Amino acid sequence: MKQLNLIVLALAIVAGFLLTIWLDDSGPPAQQAAQQSTQDNRAPLPVFDITALDGNTYKISDFKGKIVLLNFWASWCAPCVVEFPKLVELAASRDDLILIALSNDIDKDKIENFLAKQPDAIKEKLKSSNIIISRDEGKKITEDLFQTYKLPETILIDRKGRMAEKIVGDTDWTGEELKAKLSKL
Repeated sequence: MKQLNLIVLALAIVAGFLLTIWLDDSGPPAQQAAQQSTQDNRAPLPVFDITALDGNTYKISDFKGKIVLLNFWASWCAPCVVEFPKLVELAASRDDLILIALSNDIDKDKIENFLAKQPDAIKEKLKSSNIIISRDEGKKITEDLFQTYKLPETILIDRKGRMAEKIVGDTDWTGEELKAKLSKL
């Protein structure tokens, strides 16, 4: 009886492994697009709109011709808190770049409190027209469209509106390697 249980367990493990490999190959559309983006034929972005905290609504297609950093973050996420000022510094230093900071906070007040606590230099840079702070209500873009569950995560979007790369985790947005990567978009 023990041998039969071990055989059944081994078969279940092998079946689970094979199912995982098969499911990983198909992946959701945004994930497939990000995987394809490492090739010369970058995948187009899914179509979506965002509404900034100031009430302005934008279509992602409004930013063609610019490099876009679509950053998924939250005020309660420690790595996001560390990364946020670096992203703002980068965006404020480049006219050809748009930062869309899409918060996963449930409450708009949490975002506004977070922004209010930023150093004065960052608060001033947040006024730049190329920095858009928004809240992803119901995580419709973050989870439903891009299948992003770990924060922070940033999608690099090239000037033609295609996904170029997905960067997960706190990143040094002021580093030379990243600046070179952005210049190729």
